[in-house]
Amino acid sequence: MTDTTASIRRLGVTGTDTGIGKTVVTCALAARARQLGRRVAAMKPLESGIEERPVSDRGLASDAERLRAACGNVHDLSLVRPYVLVEPLAPMVAAQRAGIELSFSRLEQTRTQLESGHDLLLVEGAGGLLVPITRDVSYATFFSRWSCELLIVAGNRLGVLNHVLLTVQVAEQAGLTVRGVVLSTISDREPSVAEATNFDVLQQLLPGQALYRFPWVERADDPDALAAAAAASGMDALL
Repeated sequence: MTDTTASIRRLGVTGTDTGIGKTVVTCALAARARQLGRRVAAMKPLESGIEERPVSDRGLASDAERLRAACGNVHDLSLVRPYVLVEPLAPMVAAQRAGIELSFSRLEQTRTQLESGHDLLLVEGAGGLLVPITRDVSYATFFSRWSCELLIVAGNRLGVLNHVLLTVQVAEQAGLTVRGVVLSTISDREPSVAEATNFDVLQQLLPGQALYRFPWVERADDPDALAAAAAASGMDALL
């Protein structure tokens, strides 16, 4: 059942693939929201593959820990990341292989706790909209159940036009409101022809859709740098 009673605004963040800057963009939005005085929380309901992530002097640099830091380190990590799945696989597969039964009731209870006292919740998915959480529930279904608006993050590289159009189509079929598409710069090298033209082509292919260009950020763990990148990209409109 879709939750229509909550007064908090929820923005689901999905990607067109893995490794395309989804967490960086979510952290940037959280950091910028804090600068603007918004009461923001962020959540990655299911995080898999964290043993594959780099380890820093401060501990495991998981996506959830980065989201928590971007929101000011005020939320318990168990609320930001209710489920931890070791293998770097789709949540359904990682949970099955670990013998874990995923409970949507538990996720909703955790979300309710995290939302308390806030007016904006950022919910980061894993991979793309059709990544399976269970056999019957994808992230498209999940975001719809939670009454999330949707932000699509797409890595600026060859193939992104197809990936974005497919994702928008799936979102529309699921009844999700797409608030924007973020073309994320995933390398600091000189752009290829495709990378230099993708944004303009997406403007032609998706007239009327809000599009944002997110730059390469050298210090992706610096909330001020992330917030500045979000502001420079015009993403205040999403907040």
